[in-house]
Amino acid sequence: MKHHSLSYHFIAIFILFVLLFVIGNYASHLATPTKYTIDKTTAIYLKYAYFIDPTKKHSLEQVITQPDAMIYKPFNEIDWNFESRNYWLIIELDNRSTSKEKIVAHFDNPMVDQLNVYHLDKHNNIIHQTTLGDTELGLSLLQYSVPHIRLSLPAQSKQKLVLKIDTTGISKTPVNLYGEAEFQELTRSQTAIWGIFVGVLIMAALYNLVLFFGIRDRVYLVYIGYIISAIILMGAVLGFGFYLWPLSWQLFFHKYIVVSNYAIAFFTLSFCTMFLRYHKEQCWRYKLSLLLLGLMAILAVSCFFIIESIAAPVFFGILVLLYIVCIILIYKKLRSGFRWAKFYVISWIPLIIGAAIQPLELTGVLPYSFATRHAFLAAILCEVILMAMALADRVRYQRERALYHATHTQQTKLLNSAMLKQAYMNLEQEQRPNTICLIKLRYFNSLNTILSPSQANGLIIHVAKALELQLSNERQFINLDFNLDSSSKIVDLGTGIFACISTKTQSGESLSLCLNKTVKSLPKQYEVQGLNLQLKYAVGISFSKTNGNFEASLQRGYLTLKQAKNSTSNISNSQQNTHITMDIGLAAKLQQAIKSNQLAMYHQPQINVRTNQVIGSEVLLRWPTPEHQHINIEELILLAERTGLINELTLWVIEQACQDIVELNKHGFNEHTVSVNLSAKNLSINKLAEKIENALLTYNIPAKQLKFELTETALVENQQQMKSFMEQLQKLGVHVILDDFGTGYSSLNYLVNYTFSNLKIDKSFVLDLTTNQSHQVIVKTAIDMAHNLGLSVTVEGVEDKGTHQLLIEMGANNTQGYYYSKAIPITDYLQWLRAC
Repeated sequence: MKHHSLSYHFIAIFILFVLLFVIGNYASHLATPTKYTIDKTTAIYLKYAYFIDPTKKHSLEQVITQPDAMIYKPFNEIDWNFESRNYWLIIELDNRSTSKEKIVAHFDNPMVDQLNVYHLDKHNNIIHQTTLGDTELGLSLLQYSVPHIRLSLPAQSKQKLVLKIDTTGISKTPVNLYGEAEFQELTRSQTAIWGIFVGVLIMAALYNLVLFFGIRDRVYLVYIGYIISAIILMGAVLGFGFYLWPLSWQLFFHKYIVVSNYAIAFFTLSFCTMFLRYHKEQCWRYKLSLLLLGLMAILAVSCFFIIESIAAPVFFGILVLLYIVCIILIYKKLRSGFRWAKFYVISWIPLIIGAAIQPLELTGVLPYSFATRHAFLAAILCEVILMAMALADRVRYQRERALYHATHTQQTKLLNSAMLKQAYMNLEQEQRPNTICLIKLRYFNSLNTILSPSQANGLIIHVAKALELQLSNERQFINLDFNLDSSSKIVDLGTGIFACISTKTQSGESLSLCLNKTVKSLPKQYEVQGLNLQLKYAVGISFSKTNGNFEASLQRGYLTLKQAKNSTSNISNSQQNTHITMDIGLAAKLQQAIKSNQLAMYHQPQINVRTNQVIGSEVLLRWPTPEHQHINIEELILLAERTGLINELTLWVIEQACQDIVELNKHGFNEHTVSVNLSAKNLSINKLAEKIENALLTYNIPAKQLKFELTETALVENQQQMKSFMEQLQKLGVHVILDDFGTGYSSLNYLVNYTFSNLKIDKSFVLDLTTNQSHQVIVKTAIDMAHNLGLSVTVEGVEDKGTHQLLIEMGANNTQGYYYSKAIPITDYLQWLRAC
């Protein structure tokens, strides 16, 4: 891949050199017309003289009759400036050849206001008079854009051309005499350059307009504004604007040419500011830029009321400030590492050179020629192209940055789940084996409460580097990024969890051994401000299935990771788990099952050990369809809690329990009670106690037959709300049982502060009761304490006769467990009751 990339770069550079060669060769043919003036191609000798009239009152007769007032020097020594005065230029033509010569006189200033051209014979008689200039009406577009006249010079004759230049704008008017063929060559060259310039700039403007509609970045509009300003300015200065705009528009641009200069300067600074993203920083440099932009806007407006001879020098002073501010803006960004600004920096080189050539040519420092005349146009063309390249480079950088942010975490700069998914889907598409492996930094959530964000990120990065180093030697784990400069095999999923993908076909045990070896090499300590944190890890492995669902595979990884934290090896894989994955699809099926009564309530009897009579049952949720009957109900309830279905499920359970009580009463079991489990999430059910009361009234059953079992979790999370709820149930006559007694830290406190009628001792103390002396002491103490508080005691988890007998001796009131019966449907339960 790297070799191909270099090859493409070589091809691109080769194409660039070919294009530069074509441009250079083409330019060499266009840059020579002024070398072929009439005095260099024929036997015509020219003599120059000029006269500057500051009073603007001299007539033609006064000028030609006062030869002593004339200055006999070439026109390039004329003191051209913006002052209001007339310039009289005289060219004496001496045709020494034996043939008549046809001549075209070109006056290279399409912005001149009024140009009177007098063609005189040797006796100063007027042969022909022509008036040119942008204020003259009725001229052709060629005469406006390329001011010229045609004349014939007989053989062996002498004639004169007298020019009177009267303008308030740029006064310098180079005069060149050509033969017909050479003048056609001149117009051809000018037209070619104008066409290239306008064509390239219009295409650039249209392309960037499309980009603006696609990207909505204002910098493209500023760039288009710069292009339009450049077309207006150069169209006025060089004359091709007569072909672009209506005549009235072009004359307006001529009259207020300084405004066009301000416009291009305004967009230059605006582009510099927005391209370098100073508008996002609001720093002092941005405020300096706004200040200068405001000043230029004010001065541009003032140009409509100030004559050009005053406005132009002011603009040149502002131009110096513009360059200084732009240099400050560019220098700051270059120092901060704006690598994508290189084309923009380069674009200033032709602009500065072209902008310097134009005033140097106007002031006579550089000789007038076709090349120097169009130098600024070529400079703007190069600048626009380089600015377009800079914008493209900026877009590429922003795209790369957006891609980086989309594939890396903001805090740790590690790869994120997007890259994991991309790699997973690529492997699935290639039908290659893949196994997602999750490695969790245990207790990270707890550590995160005492660590600052930077310290927590430092810990993640520290572990990630060590994990990356370990996996770098394992070829079965693939690289998850495609950057040639770097490679990474892990992603950061957040909360201290890392993920990688193995492509090796192997058993869960083999992969577990490999990852166990990797984890053992990870850091066991991490020092933060002198404190050595002890680090432990857990590993979850999710083998891919036929559906190729990344989310499902990742969720299996999370489930196995959860189980790994409870295993002795701290490693678990999805091949060890046969239960159905808990996902949003299963939650949707659960919701539908609730609505269509596909769920069922199974009853497990509760026995009074003194009378050996069944006094009630605890109802347990089941999903008896073949597809779902093996689902872990505890995980299903957890899924219901996470997806917000728990309240809907609980109300269904209460409704079903009431219906089962009705069924029990029909068969004569009028004293039989039914216990329903409630969780902390159920307290969010609006008016739960009222809904329980409505259910009791609807089915006309005594409140004492319905009981609710509450775990310590529910009491811890919502103590005040739970206390109010229990008081409401007590008023209804519904009994409340403290479930799983002994497993929490504050069970004794709850017995004092809440009005329980019964407590249920957790089965974890009962399963080995006959052999575990400690558990016997705990259970006996709990029973005695409950009796002293006036509470009855139910013991769950009774699985054998020995435990049953021991609980009778300990004084337990009620028991529950497989020794009596497992949980069974209501119809089977009724039969079981009748058989007792």
